Amino acid sequence: MIFVVGAMLNLKRITILTGNLGSGKTEVAINLALSLMRMGKRTALADLDVINPYFRMRLVKKILENSGLEVVAQGGDLAFADLPSLSPAVKGVIENSEVNGVFDVGGDDVGARVLGIYRDSLFKTQFQMLFVINTCRPFTRSPEGIIKYINSIQTASGIMAGGLVSNANLGMETGLDTILEGFEIVSGVAGILKLPVVFTVVEDHLEKEAGKALGGEAEILPIHRFMSSPWQSD
Repeated sequence: MIFVVGAMLNLKRITILTGNLGSGKTEVAINLALSLMRMGKRTALADLDVINPYFRMRLVKKILENSGLEVVAQGGDLAFADLPSLSPAVKGVIENSEVNGVFDVGGDDVGARVLGIYRDSLFKTQFQMLFVINTCRPFTRSPEGIIKYINSIQTASGIMAGGLVSNANLGMETGLDTILEGFEIVSGVAGILKLPVVFTVVEDHLEKEAGKALGGEAEILPIHRFMSSPWQSD
């Protein structure tokens, strides 16, 4: 794995991942949590996405739990409800200093307001909010669009960005050029906002190729896809 251990060690105990629709933040959250777990850290993955009913991590909750990961998501009859529903265990993750939390938060200002529920608890511990940016999506193709989006989420949540995640992708059509072009745009935004690009996301089959092309410019998080559209499910 190319992902540098130093980047993992520099993460705060609670990592909040947000991004607009199609950013791929749920895949990033899942893979980041699994990477932390494999490093021997007790890790909980929390589903705070109350916006998108189709790509919630609760859809693959059993698969992730079977791998040894703690998953905090609404269960029972409310697991697939469209109405906002959050597990009370989320606050427990924030307050338990022995647990590393990775939170998947809804990708617009409505979803970001969910963080307001936990804002006081978050400010009592070590956390950061990272923005997952897919430059192939309509509203985050340009630096101006990305910055406008980030500002809207910061305003709605009352929490400032701690870093960016470059996740340029076209799904199964993603190639090396897509990743490199996206990284260049996200890096430019990071320079303007004086934020780090914490890592660049690359599908596992492109890991070696992307690592060679990026050299030492970026730390890479190789991912395996867990989520699928309902129409792709068996």
